[in-house]
Parts: sequence; C-alpha cells; structure tokens
Amino acid sequence: MSTRTHTALHICHDRVVPDDYHPAHAAAERAAQDVVRQLVPEQAARDIDAGANPVEPVARLALISLKRWQPGSTLTCRFLDGSPKQRQRVEEKAHIWEQFANIKLQFVAAGDAAVRISFTADPGSWSAIGTDALVERYFPKFQPTMNFGWLEDDTEDEEYERVVVHEFGHALGAIHEHQSPSAHLKWKKAEVYRVFSGAPNFWSKPDIDSNILEHYSARGLRFTRFDPDSIMLYMFPGNLFTDGKPTNENTHLSAQDKTFIAQMYPKNP
Repeated sequence: MSTRTHTALHICHDRVVPDDYHPAHAAAERAAQDVVRQLVPEQAARDIDAGANPVEPVARLALISLKRWQPGSTLTCRFLDGSPKQRQRVEEKAHIWEQFANIKLQFVAAGDAAVRISFTADPGSWSAIGTDALVERYFPKFQPTMNFGWLEDDTEDEEYERVVVHEFGHALGAIHEHQSPSAHLKWKKAEVYRVFSGAPNFWSKPDIDSNILEHYSARGLRFTRFDPDSIMLYMFPGNLFTDGKPTNENTHLSAQDKTFIAQMYPKNP
C-alpha cells in the first residue's frame, strides 16, 4: 500500500494546447508535421475544440480523436533531467501501455523526442495530451512535455506505476475519467474549491473548474461507460461528494482501460 496520504490530493493538471496554437489552426506549425508522421488526418481537427471553449476543459479512459497518434507509431521519449534510478523506473512503467496498445515507446539519450520528461519543471505531475506535444509554440523543444514532480528515487513502486501509467495515458491522448461525458459524480462544490485552492495544488477557481468540475463535451471524444477502476481516475475522498462516497484508489490499468486502448490503438489498424 502506498504511503501517499489522501489529504495531500496530489493530482495532475493537463497541459491542453489552446486552439490558436494547434497545428490545424496555425500554418506556421505545419512544418512540425514532417518531424512526427503519426498525426491523424487533418479533417479530425473539426471533431473538438480543445481550447476555445472553457466549458470543454483540460484534463477518463476517454480519448480525444484529434490528439491520437497513428496506431503502430513509435514515440520517441527523452529525459531532460532526473537520476538514473528515476529514469529507469519511469521507463519500466511507461512500457506497460505497449502490452495493450499498438504503440512503441522508444527512449533515446539525445536528439529530437516527441515526449520530453522532467522531474524538476515544477512540483506537480502533468503531461501534454497526445499530439499536443508536437506544438512547438506551446512546448518548445528544449522544454518538457511531461513532468513527475513528486517521484523520487525511493518512492514506492505502486506510486510510480500509478503516476507514470496515468501520465503516459495522457500522452496517448486520454483525458481524466472524472471529466468524461459519462461521469456523474456528485461534487460538493464549496468543499472542492476549499480543498484544491490550498496545498499542495493552490489552484485558482478557473483551474479547479477546468481540472475537476467541468466535463468534456462528447463531441470529438471516443469513450465508454464511466470506469470507477480506470487508471485515469484519481482517488477523491468522500468529503468532496454530497453522497459521501469516495472514488477508488486505482494504481493499475483496469480491464476496461486495456480493452479501450486496444481499440483506440489496434494491432491491425
């Protein structure tokens, strides 16, 4: 069992690229597409507005069609910092996705990489959503697209799996389960604002709205029924809900996670 305290509520915030930064809307960014050939067809850009409408926010296992990599792609990953132990443990957990998704994660020591990983960018954990990592105006090549702010050499194995598999789920295009169109959690809003405005998150009200309370529109998403066991769902304590029922503490991919990601990244696309 992890030594992580429930009161800390360490959860990630998603780095969703605003609409006007996206290659589908900025001609200057189209050159990035020759670096990463896995982009889905451009007409998919009409499926979802990822940044213009705050009611369709950042951050289930649902997956944004626009931001999915082409099945069979190889995603290069490079560490920008971190100890040898941190790097080895993250790489080990990241490869779990390859057992179920037709995607390859290739960790390189130098050169261009679609996924750039830091442990020191800030105290939080976060990731670009899928192909958003390619948008150089938002994620310059010398900056990370993923961060693990609280994973240390001696962090427990269960916590490494929980956090790393979760963040690499985002890197494959998945969003948070609690913000899926099929999620119907009974939030106690005043308590949510109180808790997440304090340590360790110190989020503003708009941050809390976009990372916790708001749902994605079903438009442009591929999703299943709400999965209480998904790796993309955080453990929220009962005091945040009007019915007093907490969400599960999930540390591994659920059966539904495995089935869904195999459908999104099929072996025979």
